[in-house]
Amino acid sequence: MKEDEVINLSKQCNFNANQALPLKLEASGREYWRVINDNDSLVLCYLDPSKGDHSDFIKITNSLKENNVNSVDILHHNADLGVTLQQDLGDNDLLTTLSEDNKFELLKGSLDLLIKIQNANIEDIERFSENELEQQMNLFKDVFCLEFLNINVDKSIDDLISITIDHLNKQPWVNCHFDFERRNLILSRDLIKVIDYQDMKIGPIGIDLSGILIDHYYEINFENIHDLLGYFSEQVGSKYSGKELFEFLRWGCIQRNMRILGTLTDLYIKHQRSFRLKDLPMILLNLTSMIPENHASREFILQETESLLNHRISKL
Repeated sequence: MKEDEVINLSKQCNFNANQALPLKLEASGREYWRVINDNDSLVLCYLDPSKGDHSDFIKITNSLKENNVNSVDILHHNADLGVTLQQDLGDNDLLTTLSEDNKFELLKGSLDLLIKIQNANIEDIERFSENELEQQMNLFKDVFCLEFLNINVDKSIDDLISITIDHLNKQPWVNCHFDFERRNLILSRDLIKVIDYQDMKIGPIGIDLSGILIDHYYEINFENIHDLLGYFSEQVGSKYSGKELFEFLRWGCIQRNMRILGTLTDLYIKHQRSFRLKDLPMILLNLTSMIPENHASREFILQETESLLNHRISKL
């Protein structure tokens, strides 16, 4: 959308904006804008009503608020326009805010928030099906490998998908944000608040753990991960050992990174959205780092996709 279109939408939602600044465009198709007038600023989220609605986001927001989970205040909703107006939490997402000095405290705070989300009572929340999780991973072989890189996968990738599903099924299943990463956690007035949780369902515990502890923008630091998993274990009353949590995280990461590699390249192929392609090499590196060393898929990915991906991106 253009700025004047966003300003017009805000006025139709009883906020008399005179300026609109783009914030981000999500893979879901949602557009986020900061709308501003002389007295205040809000965040306007737009989703084409023909492509979806905000009902899940609103329902989950209400449940999170009832469970004292730090989340977004929704100030206005117009279903016909496909708009919500939300509290402006500012620009201090954890991706921007984290430093060597504060990262452990902020990541511990994020894990505390994640535990509250996992334990929240959210009525009528759906459960991920095994088929959904599998189809999301299939995007890796069908879109990332075949369509984007023009290579056929070998049977090791199918085997990796199969054993990942087996391991995910054996994990504890909890409320799963499904994109619990640093871009979706905002430090606002010394509180960490969660955003973009409209896709939340009941899912494997390892997916959100991998989202916050294995970032798409930095190489994995295993020592830090083990320390933070130890903290998580303590906070949940040592219900799971650090070793168990690492295996939950491993298979959650494999599912998540295969899904995201496929999703981002699918957005590029279908809609020419190239804004996240630069992140693909790190996502691929972290995926291979988490695949067990004795599994053939790890060698296949390292030999067949890594250099080809870097070459492909350099030509775009």
